[in-house]
Amino acid sequence: MYHPINRAALKADARAAMSESRSNPYITALVFVAVNYLLNYLSMRVFNYDDILPQLYAYLAGAEFSTEELQYLYYRLTEPNFAGQLIDLLISVVQLMLSTGFALFCLYAVRRAANSVGNLLDSFGMFFRILGLSIVTGLFTFLWGLLFVIPGIIAAYSYRQAYYLLLEHPEMSVMDCIRESKEMMRGRKGELFILDLSFLGWSLLTIIPFVSVYVLPYTETTYAGYYVAISTPQGSERQI
Repeated sequence: MYHPINRAALKADARAAMSESRSNPYITALVFVAVNYLLNYLSMRVFNYDDILPQLYAYLAGAEFSTEELQYLYYRLTEPNFAGQLIDLLISVVQLMLSTGFALFCLYAVRRAANSVGNLLDSFGMFFRILGLSIVTGLFTFLWGLLFVIPGIIAAYSYRQAYYLLLEHPEMSVMDCIRESKEMMRGRKGELFILDLSFLGWSLLTIIPFVSVYVLPYTETTYAGYYVAISTPQGSERQI
């Protein structure tokens, strides 16, 4: 039997952790967002999408296109470019490492431990293990999703704590982190889903350029706090 998490208290603790953070979380988020923006721009340049971006934006905005124009866009988006795809894959891996580093920064904030912008690069020290965890969890989620959509979503929620476990317990193997995450999330998937829904409005705001600099520290610190709360034994400190 587990004790439900108080979402209001969890979010309040996240805001307190941000205000007490040794390093400014918004500065760290700004660096994180700016680097990701540059990487995304590089990805577009690699595939030479600059000339079709206006058409893509117009299509997404609801503009009408002829069959020939749609065929041209489809061809440009799917034409083979193996060198570009390799570079794009490398960019995605770098973004994964930066995202994990930002999660570590937020976890340190929740723990009231020293953190810094440099935490964004700390995950590169666990490069192959983080990459392996991403591949394994992605594969498992995909395989469950082949059955039905819902099992794939459930699997994704089961693995949500695996990255935090790997960051805090580097002695654990990838599979140990996955198994422990599944155990931690037993009976809590709906709880975390509702927490995700509570951030829906914030997520929609991130379509405004660089609003994510404000949103990301808040949401990611809350998720780190959720991990801390459910991983802390009953009766110990930091119960939320």
